[in-house]
Amino acid sequence: MMNDTIRIRKVAVLGAGVMGAQIAAHLVNANVETLLFDLPPKEGDPNGIVNKALDGLKKLDPAPIASPAKISYIGVANYGQHLEKLRECDLIIEAIAERMDWKSDLYRKVAPFVNANAIFATNTSGLSINKLAEAFPENLRHRFCGIHFFNPPRYMHLVELIPCAGTEAGLLDPLETFLVSTLGKGVVRAKDTPNFIANRIGVFSMLATVHHAQRLGLGFETVDALTGRYLGRPKSATFRTLDVVGLDVFAHVVQTMQDNLADDPWHSYFKSPDWMSKLIADGALGQKAKRGVYQKIGKDIHVMDLASGAYRLSSGKADDEVKDMLRERDWSAKLSKLRDSQNPQAQFVWCILRDTFHYCAVQLGNIANNARDLDLAVRWGFGWDSGPFEIWQAAGWQQVAGWINADIAAGKTLSNTPLPAWVTEAGRTGVHTAQGSFAPVGRTLVRQENGGLKPDLQPRSSLPVYRRQLYPDALLGEVRSYGETVFETDEVRLWHTGDTIAILSFKSKMHTVNNEVLDGVLRAVDEAEANFSALVLWQTEPPFSAGANLLQLMQGVQEAPAETGLFGKLKGAVNRVKYTAAGGGGMGDLFNAATGNVPHVEAVVAKFQQTSMRLKYAQIPTIAAVDGLALGGGCEFSIHCTRIVATLESYIGLVEVGVGLLPAGGGCKEMAQRAAAEARGGDIFPILKRYFQNIAMGEVAKSAEMAREMGYLRASDRIVLNKFELLHIAKEEAKALNATAYRPPLHQRQIPVAGRTGIATFKASMVNMKEGGFISEHDYNIGCRVAETMCGGDVETGSLVDETWLLDLERKNFMELLATDKTQARIEHMLKNGKPLRN
Repeated sequence: MMNDTIRIRKVAVLGAGVMGAQIAAHLVNANVETLLFDLPPKEGDPNGIVNKALDGLKKLDPAPIASPAKISYIGVANYGQHLEKLRECDLIIEAIAERMDWKSDLYRKVAPFVNANAIFATNTSGLSINKLAEAFPENLRHRFCGIHFFNPPRYMHLVELIPCAGTEAGLLDPLETFLVSTLGKGVVRAKDTPNFIANRIGVFSMLATVHHAQRLGLGFETVDALTGRYLGRPKSATFRTLDVVGLDVFAHVVQTMQDNLADDPWHSYFKSPDWMSKLIADGALGQKAKRGVYQKIGKDIHVMDLASGAYRLSSGKADDEVKDMLRERDWSAKLSKLRDSQNPQAQFVWCILRDTFHYCAVQLGNIANNARDLDLAVRWGFGWDSGPFEIWQAAGWQQVAGWINADIAAGKTLSNTPLPAWVTEAGRTGVHTAQGSFAPVGRTLVRQENGGLKPDLQPRSSLPVYRRQLYPDALLGEVRSYGETVFETDEVRLWHTGDTIAILSFKSKMHTVNNEVLDGVLRAVDEAEANFSALVLWQTEPPFSAGANLLQLMQGVQEAPAETGLFGKLKGAVNRVKYTAAGGGGMGDLFNAATGNVPHVEAVVAKFQQTSMRLKYAQIPTIAAVDGLALGGGCEFSIHCTRIVATLESYIGLVEVGVGLLPAGGGCKEMAQRAAAEARGGDIFPILKRYFQNIAMGEVAKSAEMAREMGYLRASDRIVLNKFELLHIAKEEAKALNATAYRPPLHQRQIPVAGRTGIATFKASMVNMKEGGFISEHDYNIGCRVAETMCGGDVETGSLVDETWLLDLERKNFMELLATDKTQARIEHMLKNGKPLRN
């Protein structure tokens, strides 16, 4: 009998195509030993196909591999020479082309080499798992199932897990545990129906979009303007998404529905439109062919014009009155306005939502075990902020049901199939509750507070792996409580979950750092030292921190016009500053400092440094639980904590140079100190050079693995694949530190520095870049100040300094840069345009 103690130590992926190679890449992202198989070519290197696929991984954007160095860990193999290696594998994932006959042939070829305890899974996106299982030897069929990853596998959270009729009952639980915790995925168990759950609903929604766009005469770019972020969907919306996916891939999925869903009431709409078939025939497959629905010509985006059959400059947009409707935050009011409007664009949006709701209600029992699985599958597989049922429930369940019924009666819907009886039953206000989600068939009964059993509701999975998710991805209707508050301000909240570990969460937008946040962090460290065993910095949602407020603007997150005369005030504020190490605040308050709302700017920067140092030398372990952006000040906080526990998708860097400044919250100091420690008494400069380049170029790590290679994560810091396990692992790390009688590091009073020789060497390399036109005069000036700070100033090479010395240099150079006209111009440009200025 299978059980949760099964260990998946080695995995083979069969098929080195787009999906197979990327699945293999994500397996090694998770440090899983992996073999990638494909056919031997007719001539040349027997592993040529696999090696070509691995080379291709290096060129993909976004990168499927967390670090280019990890590609070398993928073992290469071919079916002609290496089938014996399959015997070593605990999990074998087939990911070849979506041809039933090809898959069946491969199964017969590899079956004799599959060990008796291995799990064999297909990555099919929609073929019948039961039919595929028939090609597998009967004695191994109980170990066969479907594992459907979504493209790109590293970034898409969803994996659908589909058993066949003969799949051993105990096999799926340990497999789900592996997918969730080791690979970091959100697993939904689907029924063996064509295209499973996410593609079935997502593709139907796209087909409804195509139909109504054509019916109402809306251009592709207009549809994309209406169906992106306004509806809580990716910016790529509908047709840009199709170009990314590939028009041929989409057409294949549609064909699967057409071939296998003859009884579906919406079957007549399961076909690719003529214009799509023509584009495919012409080789305009989308992004991979550099033209599809859209084509980039020079810097301009062109779009296919159906009337002329030629590309034209993209110009369509949402009408202003429809934009106002779509900006409405209340779904009830939004849908009411859209439905009542006579504007074709408004009618279009209502129709695609209505038809998706209708389809989900009718098909729920056929494709999913419960409404939660359907909503999470669409969210995780298609990048929607809310699932279809969540939107329906938020808009008023019975009100929307009435509208759908009225449109069915009026013949406006794509099918006249009535809504199922459960939709309109008395008292129904939705499908998601605190006790569970609606399950139309095979439901689990949930015990109510009065002791009775409430039918129709299925609670979340009770698998032990989910105990690691203290706060799983929440659905509308579920109750979420973030522990007991210790103290709370407008900017931060310190709380706990009933144990001895304090958790600090920021409340500022993008969790940016301002003066009040600094005060909150300092107070939290004091509170944790007095009453708790550890302090974890964790945000209830990403990012960890986009840095100081000014940095938030630099990243284009928030657009805001500069005030008239701002930089005259700012320059005056800077010039009035006394260079003292006392006082407090963060770079985010430079804007406010210029208008007199906070203490002098240098005092603000000094408090930032003080806060970083408190995190480093606190008497209890401090853990930075990082997910998403940790830029500028957010990076400085994290690198000063005792440990960083970061999700793989953490993007960490010191990027202040983009607005003409340098890191002044301890970032330059800390990286210089790390370089000295790594040199171990030897030559500091080669190590320091790497850290200098990171800061001077404003480099951001594209994964936590890259952050480790860049030196922002240490060997002792942890990388987590599943972001919903982040808080649990951070707390476990704190417990482990305390189990060894944690003491903070001793203050290092003798840090060897590169001195004036190091500064001169950095300057020489930058002179060459300036003369070659690679950097501007002001870039050179900034770089020189970064070099002075990180090399310890105008001292002899090998001189010994302390952290205060380096912090003083940081603060001095930061303030002097801030006083320059060109840095002020960069800040002003960023405030006005959300883009960096090269001057």
